[in-house]
Amino acid sequence: VEGIKAVGDSVKEESGKDFMLDEKYGYVHSCPSNLGTGMRASVHIDLPGWTEHGVDKLRARCEELALQPRGTRGESGGQTGCTYDISNKHRLGYSEVQLVQAMIDGVNKLYEEDLKLQKELYEFPKFKSVNSLVAKYVTKERWEKHCKHVTSTAGFTLRKAVACAIELDNQSNGVYAGDWDSYKDFAEVFDPLIQEYHGIKPGAKHTSDMDVSKLAGNVNPAAPSCWMRNTDMSIPAHPIWVQE
Repeated sequence: VEGIKAVGDSVKEESGKDFMLDEKYGYVHSCPSNLGTGMRASVHIDLPGWTEHGVDKLRARCEELALQPRGTRGESGGQTGCTYDISNKHRLGYSEVQLVQAMIDGVNKLYEEDLKLQKELYEFPKFKSVNSLVAKYVTKERWEKHCKHVTSTAGFTLRKAVACAIELDNQSNGVYAGDWDSYKDFAEVFDPLIQEYHGIKPGAKHTSDMDVSKLAGNVNPAAPSCWMRNTDMSIPAHPIWVQE
């Protein structure tokens, strides 16, 4: 607040003019969102709990607190990691002191909630898909061993991998890999699940044969049918698209 006043005094001293100030709209700016005080007070803060909980949920919570979450690379720079630029959303209808206070109170509340969310992230989950394979193979022992691990390629966690089985009650497998690392880092979960689903033994390896001449016969043309072929493949060193 003192800095804003100092800048205004300096402009007045140099140009002999004040900032444009309208009785209705406050300080005039080209963007309507910046009318009023024109002030955006912000803090950079790490929120790993909220990040894991969901960025959309963080945005909704910030809306309730009259805050704006942004990435640390600016308004259009996107969000990376778990560090956010948190600022007051409003500029008009509130004084500078009120807006700074709203930012302080809101950031402290988000931090308090983030600590609780971080604790919840590592608690053994309750699966809604109780009959899924992941509910069978994610034991408490395996969970405690791997729940804090983060994969190097996509920053994937075991909680992210099994999120669908936690949130939905209709999953059969209930697990998705976020990158190639997931299959290696969480092999204690993936391997037995894969073996049961595909009916293979431990140590089995992939086999491939693309020689179509070996196919015997075809689908009976009298049967109503529609040919479809689905192939899922991924590129190394990139996150894997998770099918919803």
